[in-house]
Amino acid sequence: MRKAFNGTFIAAGGYEREDGMKAIAENRADLVAFGRWFLANPDLPKRFALDAPLNKYHRETFYTSDPVLGYSDYPFLDEDSNGVAS
Repeated sequence: MRKAFNGTFIAAGGYEREDGMKAIAENRADLVAFGRWFLANPDLPKRFALDAPLNKYHRETFYTSDPVLGYSDYPFLDEDSNGVAS
């Protein structure tokens, strides 16, 4: 797809930190989207920068009518515990 499109190319779907960095380094994408990982990790850029562990996402809560469950209940990094989520 990259060869067929000359504009800014955004890759998405199934990428993790290392995969995304590799896709950019190898010029397979200009940007990488991390939708599910952002839902479960509201501080994802910080976690990626620190190579900190990620919260696991719960796919079954992605499309519920509950305005809180699954979208705002994931923990941020607890900096007092060396990057481990609280």
